[in-house]
Amino acid sequence: DAPMRQYTSMRVGGPADSLFFPMDVKELKKVVQFARRREIPLLILGKGTNLIVKDKGIRGWVISLARGLKRMKTEGETVEAEAGLPLQRLVQFSIQKGWTGLEPFFGIPGTVGGGLAMNAGAWGAELKDILLSITLMKENGEVVERRRSNLKFSYRSLDLPPNWIILKGRFQLAQGKKEEVLDRVKSYSEMRKRTQPLDALSAGSVFKNPKEGPAGKWIEGVGLKGFRMGQAMVSDRHANFIINLGKAKAEEVIQLMELVERKVFQEKGVSLEREVRVVGE
Repeated sequence: DAPMRQYTSMRVGGPADSLFFPMDVKELKKVVQFARRREIPLLILGKGTNLIVKDKGIRGWVISLARGLKRMKTEGETVEAEAGLPLQRLVQFSIQKGWTGLEPFFGIPGTVGGGLAMNAGAWGAELKDILLSITLMKENGEVVERRRSNLKFSYRSLDLPPNWIILKGRFQLAQGKKEEVLDRVKSYSEMRKRTQPLDALSAGSVFKNPKEGPAGKWIEGVGLKGFRMGQAMVSDRHANFIINLGKAKAEEVIQLMELVERKVFQEKGVSLEREVRVVGE
């Protein structure tokens, strides 16, 4: 009966049957193999950003990698980071070293594993651009490494076989000038603060940007910026964010997403595809 609202950035959702925090790959493998033998459904969790859990919760087991799998090691300007490591810890480490490559990701919440799973990006950069390889656990617990050239990335997505788990990523950075790296980070950070509701409870960008242009502009164009449904609201700072005003239910958030999709399609003929995942029942 783990309350999922405590483990997601939107702070909504009912309980999961069980929640595990494996401390290393060995423990993770034990849990995965046991669950597969008993046919227990599994959901892998990072920091719970980009995720909306429905009000009745999740049947099956949730495995969070955010407490145990968060080690990092370097070799020259190559960094290996485990899936549970907060993406910001990796970004800050590279800034301290004066390494360049991760500046656009400053301020993106979530973990390294979550960032890789959705090919996180900002300001024209994507995580795949600096990736060398990913280490994965197959459904049966076997661990394999896949080079970047053998992985299928697309906009906000990584195509992996069902039930494979990202364990760690290897990234190639480059030596830069510390002052220049800091200047770029400051510039991205100021843009983010100016344009996004960083102080509100949200799951990040709700929709992928369609080929017709930024999702936020289409949502604003149909008059939904600032629109409320119960305790869920389309942000009045950036229309591609839905925020929890404090006591929102997942149902209110989902109904608001559906309204946005319907209205943008009916009035503008633009289909919005979700960036956030909705799970549970």
